[in-house]
Amino acid sequence: MEIFSKILTSVDINKGLEIPHDRCDDVLAELQITGQRMEILVADMQGNPWNFVCFTKSGNKQLPKPVFKKGWLEFACHWNLAAGTTITFYKEIDQATGAQYKIRVR
Repeated sequence: MEIFSKILTSVDINKGLEIPHDRCDDVLAELQITGQRMEILVADMQGNPWNFVCFTKSGNKQLPKPVFKKGWLEFACHWNLAAGTTITFYKEIDQATGAQYKIRVR
């Protein structure tokens, strides 16, 4: 199940992956983020695990905006991501292990 896709910007690569505004509520609900910081285990295309730390920050209207920073920045560097690259963050359900979050680079 796709949670969100995004064409990356230089801000996403260098400072942190900002979740698309139209998907913020869905991401917060899906990941059950209730505080200002949460770690999420994410598998890449080769099955390698990454610990993304999701922070929420308040915007002008005091709406929480999730941003992946720690873990994401290392992932972006490892995969040599550049502005204009599309990523998809999604969830797979495995009967034996349960839900797994994954990320795909296109």
